[in-house]
Amino acid sequence: MKVSRFLFFRTGGFLLWVLSVMMPACLTEGLYAQGSALVLDSAALARKNIVAVRIATPPRIDGEMKEPFWKTLPVAAEFVEYSPRSRTLPALRTEIRFAYDDVALYILAVMYDPHPDSICKELGRRDQVESLNTDYISFDILPYNDGLNMYEFKVSPANLQNDCKYSAVGTDITWDAVWESAAAITDSAWITEVKIPYSALRFPKIEDQIWGINMWRNIHRYHEYSTWSWVDNKSQDIFRYYGTLTGIHAITPPVRLSFSPYVSGYVEKNPENRNWSYFLRGGLDLRYGINESYTLDMMLIPDFGQVQSDDQVLNLTPFEIRYDEKRQFFTEATELFNKCEIFYTRRVGSTPKDYYMPYESLRPNEKVTKNPDLTRIINATKISGRNAKGLGIGFFNGMTTNTWASVQDTVTGLSRRIMTQPFTNYNVLVFDQNLKNNSYVTLINTNYWTPDDGYSANVTGAETTVKNKKNTFQVFGRVNVSQKYTEGASPRFGHQYIVALSKPSGRFQCQLLRQETGDTYDPNDMGFITYNNETYNRLRLSWYDFDPKGKIVNSQTDLALLYLTLYKPYDFKTVDLNINNSITFTSYWINALVADIQPLGFNDYYEPRVWGRVYEMPLNYSGEWRIASNDRKSFRYHHNFGFMNSPQNHNFRYYAGFTPRVRFSDRLSVTFDIQFEKDLNNNGWAETSFDSLNNPVICFGRRDITTLSNILNIRYIFNTKASVTLRARHYWSQAKYLSFNTLEADGSLSPTRFISGKDINFNAFTIDLQVVWYFAPGSEISVVWKNAINTNDGQLVHSYFADLGNTLRAPQSNSFSLRVLYYLDYLSIRNVFKPKGKGKM
Repeated sequence: MKVSRFLFFRTGGFLLWVLSVMMPACLTEGLYAQGSALVLDSAALARKNIVAVRIATPPRIDGEMKEPFWKTLPVAAEFVEYSPRSRTLPALRTEIRFAYDDVALYILAVMYDPHPDSICKELGRRDQVESLNTDYISFDILPYNDGLNMYEFKVSPANLQNDCKYSAVGTDITWDAVWESAAAITDSAWITEVKIPYSALRFPKIEDQIWGINMWRNIHRYHEYSTWSWVDNKSQDIFRYYGTLTGIHAITPPVRLSFSPYVSGYVEKNPENRNWSYFLRGGLDLRYGINESYTLDMMLIPDFGQVQSDDQVLNLTPFEIRYDEKRQFFTEATELFNKCEIFYTRRVGSTPKDYYMPYESLRPNEKVTKNPDLTRIINATKISGRNAKGLGIGFFNGMTTNTWASVQDTVTGLSRRIMTQPFTNYNVLVFDQNLKNNSYVTLINTNYWTPDDGYSANVTGAETTVKNKKNTFQVFGRVNVSQKYTEGASPRFGHQYIVALSKPSGRFQCQLLRQETGDTYDPNDMGFITYNNETYNRLRLSWYDFDPKGKIVNSQTDLALLYLTLYKPYDFKTVDLNINNSITFTSYWINALVADIQPLGFNDYYEPRVWGRVYEMPLNYSGEWRIASNDRKSFRYHHNFGFMNSPQNHNFRYYAGFTPRVRFSDRLSVTFDIQFEKDLNNNGWAETSFDSLNNPVICFGRRDITTLSNILNIRYIFNTKASVTLRARHYWSQAKYLSFNTLEADGSLSPTRFISGKDINFNAFTIDLQVVWYFAPGSEISVVWKNAINTNDGQLVHSYFADLGNTLRAPQSNSFSLRVLYYLDYLSIRNVFKPKGKGKM
């Protein structure tokens, strides 16, 4: 589902529903626009068809209806409201026309509005349309009309573009196509004119095209969404309601070949070096359409130095922290590779597997002088696409070179190198077949290989979703098998499977899910899993009410019951009951409440860090309240309050977050996010020692953990092609140890001696300042300044400003970079050098 098409959070608490209805009267301001309350008949709700007409001369993309042929084309009108009042006429009329030639699809959309001065048109960066205070029109195109794979093109009244791809596994918002648009506001409407080159789409090589299509109009001041072909807002499968675009005849998929060479210059300073370093990088991204269905993407000598800094946190858990992928090559056109959840792209070019070895193997008088924290990617290649029969194929290959650390003897001056990760090859191969009723079946394999070590790891997965014609019943199934091969040792295998039965449409929806993860299942060479050896059973019941009633626009209530055990042995972990509710009021304030309880406690088999041991956390319960004001207003406010209480062990955690945002104009906005958390009498692993019989002695610490996080975002948009953004983050977390206990064999804790030196004071401070100018289609110049400070010591500081001062005085990393990327399209280059007088291609 599109995030912006649901104006409510999927969180909240049913037990406190009455309280949420009785929120302060301030939530009743500003009713939405009064459109027709007439419920349309079944004929108006039927799937529609619109015909595109071939034209001889392409229009000038200027946002004006100057070309006479526009007025003669068939009109896609008679939109139907999606929300807040489903099945009714929208407040304002919309008209859309389609034309085409041998090069592109052309669209003219007229969004009538008798109050053009009230049209919302906030500026932002590309792909930010849905988060802005702006109207927009969205063109959703499914060239294979398969109900699964869709290209979305959005345009705002300020001519801000947003494009993304949809597939069975979700949304790829990082996908960027090269297309043209123009928008203008008149005295009675706003108009957009769009050119979508065929090179931006993949479609079958057939004589007569039948494309699935729908258009969504957002009138933001009314919080109204309407669609050309009616979509039931009670169904999760929106594509089954889409109409068709016909009339496109005898077009040929073009040669899809483009180059994006880049050059980057860096000036950097790191804490371990006193002097600034200077260097240049250059590389190339290549995209080639192998045929009408499949595309080759290749990245030669990549550069990710301008990617936004990770939000590092203090990690006291036994699990790895998962960070979001921000590198564009690994986020674009990767929807096929996300099947079965066995490919975590950040494994490619990640921290070397033996990163800490140089520190652990130091000899007397030695120090580490160089230790790269990321492996260097030599190149990466992916092939992906889908043919006319609905077969999707994806292939990925990435290679990282040998990674070395340098160690120097401080007395003799001699240096030696230690390899922290050898040459590594990463491969992914996936086949995905569309089935009827918007269903699919997938087979995928990942392979990780370090030839110098004689080590390889494979994970093979298969998954399917099968739906009935009316989308009232759905079956999802997945089976993954991990395989590890080490030279001189026996192979190691593991498994995971998921089966889910669900009713995904209507007011009442439900799902029954079972997941089993074997004790030897390990996909982490190329995938990501926090822990294995678990059975997970969940029953989810949901009630949706999308019809406005009184002061309520819509609401949702969810009840989930979970039962967890170990896989081997079949020991109990927990029973969890979760109830949540969310309500959107006519003022478009959103209220959400959640309640959760583990009445039998939680048996934690992972925190002890020794397999076979368990920490028995007693009964605990928690609650959370979230509220968000109308995002259309210049000032928007969001807060969250929550708590967790475990009375028997006196553990109480509470947290609060405040996120005010001020939109000073359509160009300038400032957001400040502050999050505070206090975890009192938290019990967690401190250290493991061994007695005289070599038996582990596990020590838990009782500690107070205090965390404060601040994020400042400032955005100024010059126009749709140029902007400057500043993101500054300070994360401060302290752990103060109060006492220590020995974890007994039965899972209980018994007092032991105090261990000094365990307190933690952790800081992460980052600044990312970026100036971007899109000087030509697909081309950009970006200037980035990055600052990073990380400290971790045992000196507790009780004043925030004293801690901030200490942090700012600590050694820091600085980077200033300039990057120029230019998009070159083969067809454009060919037309430039084509001899004059030759016929048009």
